[in-house]
Amino acid sequence: MNLIVICSDYPIAKENAESSLLRFQLNSIKKSFEKIILLPTVSLKNKKILAGFEHEIIYNFRSFKIFTILNFIKNSKFLLNDLQKIKFDKTFLNSLSRSISVYFKSIFLFTFIEDYFKNQENKIENTAIYSFWFNDSTLGALFFKTKYPKMKIFSGAHGHDLFAERHVGNRIPFREISINLIDNVLVCSSEGKQYLDKNYPRFKNKFTHVNSGISRKAFKAKSSNDGKFRILTLSRTHPVKRISYLLNILKDLDSFADFEIEYYHIGGGQELHNLKELSKNLKFKKIKIFFLGKIPDLDLEFFFKTSPIDVFLNVSSSEGTCLSLVEAMSYSAPVLVTEVGGNISIGNYCSTGLSLDFDSKELSNYFKKIYYNKEFREKLKSNSFNYWEKNHSSESLSHKIDEIFRFICNLK
Repeated sequence: MNLIVICSDYPIAKENAESSLLRFQLNSIKKSFEKIILLPTVSLKNKKILAGFEHEIIYNFRSFKIFTILNFIKNSKFLLNDLQKIKFDKTFLNSLSRSISVYFKSIFLFTFIEDYFKNQENKIENTAIYSFWFNDSTLGALFFKTKYPKMKIFSGAHGHDLFAERHVGNRIPFREISINLIDNVLVCSSEGKQYLDKNYPRFKNKFTHVNSGISRKAFKAKSSNDGKFRILTLSRTHPVKRISYLLNILKDLDSFADFEIEYYHIGGGQELHNLKELSKNLKFKKIKIFFLGKIPDLDLEFFFKTSPIDVFLNVSSSEGTCLSLVEAMSYSAPVLVTEVGGNISIGNYCSTGLSLDFDSKELSNYFKKIYYNKEFREKLKSNSFNYWEKNHSSESLSHKIDEIFRFICNLK
């Protein structure tokens, strides 16, 4: 059987969560499929492809086809049905615009898939489609399934593509019809699966929890031994990551900290400049702030190897399974996390959960305990490593992921 994999920008040489996780998934399943075909939805023109990439790539996805307009009209019943579900409130116009945009993008992909299989319908029965993100592209593939119901189509689901509260009007367009048509949704956290189970109880049998795989490291993160306390966050600078909230909490803590603190943030994004300005305006006295920007994977590994890390923070307001967090845990770094989404199981296991509206006192209490209590610090490091090994070790997950893909696609 062949597998078409719809993704965003993989296999462009771009170090992000999609690249890391999808590369692991493809390596786990490649022996089970005759051919794996990548369909990136972004333009690959003049982009550097990962060295040694072994699968077929579809390059001409973004070329417009006249049949797109016909399909837009023919399938408009799906759009009309979705529009009827939009609440008439202050988000109405934005929700309306979002639904129309999603519909057009999905029809664009549906038309492309139709054209791709033109004059080779015999291949349809021997092909499955996997969408890495549960988004507009998934819906486009599912429109194709309405014509060929026997085709297996399934999707991953992570954070933004899973939780409705991250979207305008607290809704994801076409979500119920998508779940009705899809064969399976591979959810990256137990909390995400519980969310789908609760909101779509009729389809519980379609939701499968699949952890992300992180490789074993050759060394472990070290603690500071010079009297300083070092904090690390690692993420893009999107507002959902709440780096500005953390900076304000640290400013309050700055007035009563017992020891010198250094805070390092790794990761870029549109908000990075504003965060740097905020840090300057807060005028820290005891706490030093370092924004390192986005760095390559090899440099990140070098940072974990050479720089002491006393605690890794994730203070997101919403989260699936944060790969950078699990990566830090594979290095045995102690972690503190807000009790949201995929963070909840980590906070419970490590006993280091933070309330969503945590204050400087709550944060300081953890910092002091880690700083002054060596036994507690070592326990947190052990908890991090054990959680990674139990739930996210790539060695143990690879076979499980292959089994799940084979089961969905009815491969013996």
